[in-house]
Parts: sequence; structure tokens; C-alpha cells
Amino acid sequence: MQIDKETVTEALRERGFHDRAAQAECALPRSVDTERDAALLKELDVDKAALEPDGG
Repeated sequence: MQIDKETVTEALRERGFHDRAAQAECALPRSVDTERDAALLKELDVDKAALEPDGG
């Protein structure tokens, strides 16, 4: 699934992880592929299911 980097950073900020959001802004491509970038999302402690439009 393709999502915008801003979706990831906003999800992190909403959870209070501002440092991780800043790291994600630098590390993630503009268009995040949840399969291709799964390792990086895991490293950032991002639940890719929660990023899905239906909320996982």
C-alpha cells in the first residue's frame, strides 16, 4: 500500500513521538510503500496496519 510520508509523521506526532517523526521525515521517501519500507517502519515503531484507511 502506498501512503504519504506525512501520514506516517502525523501518526507518530499524535502518539507523542516527535523525535521519531523527525527521524521519519529524513529517512522515508515522499511516497511510502508499506511493504517495501516495512523494515524502516518497524524501526520507527509504526504499525502499518494502523495507517490503512480503515484504521487497520
